[in-house]
Amino acid sequence: MRSIADFLLVPSNLFFLLALIALAALFLGRVRLAKGCLAGSVAGFFLFGYSSASELLMIPLDTRFPPLDLETAPPPDGIIVPGGMILESHARTRGTLVEFSGDGAEAVPTVAILARRYPDARIITSGGDEAEGARRILIASGIDPARIRSDPSSGSTLERVHNVLALIGEDRSGTWWLVASAHRMPRTIGTFRKAGFDPVPFPVDYRWIPPTLITWFYGLREGLALTDAAVHEWAGLVFYRVTGRTDTLFPGPEG
Repeated sequence: MRSIADFLLVPSNLFFLLALIALAALFLGRVRLAKGCLAGSVAGFFLFGYSSASELLMIPLDTRFPPLDLETAPPPDGIIVPGGMILESHARTRGTLVEFSGDGAEAVPTVAILARRYPDARIITSGGDEAEGARRILIASGIDPARIRSDPSSGSTLERVHNVLALIGEDRSGTWWLVASAHRMPRTIGTFRKAGFDPVPFPVDYRWIPPTLITWFYGLREGLALTDAAVHEWAGLVFYRVTGRTDTLFPGPEG
């Protein structure tokens, strides 16, 4: 049942399913149903695939936390990177140096730069296979392996938070920066806060480029990818709030 719900919560899947239902209804002589489903499918693909409507879903997520000013921010005692969309298994299979999925790929290079700027900062990578890939890339970038601790077992945001906190240990008084995709930052920060820890957000991988232009049209794949990513996060925020994994529906800078 969970897998079906996950499938339907991806808008591009839903639009395609409506088209299939329309086709089946047409064969069964249910013309009115076929027309309604086809209209919904076409409207969904057009609005959220080609138009700028997808940006309206992404903008609140992408802009919830402002960029961190390195000149005024207190230097970090540690840096957390909860994943980085590294396709580590693909890299091992093909024998390539690194492979990114494209979503969240800025996190690990950003941490490599920050680690050089703040040589005393500890680093924690998380996200299962991604954590091992991030560790390997950081070491290849010249970062001392002794500074890096990894969580190779977590999958969900909740698991990553708990495992990261276990790696930090009991002393959580230092300043920790969290480097993560901007649109995922509200849910990740909210989950950390629920666990009694409040890292400094360092958003990267912005998906929305201002300004929003009504006359701008995306390529279908690009627009749907933006829509799917935004809806996934909004659904995640609702689910985490309902299940008590966060204290507020839309965590922000104010707490």
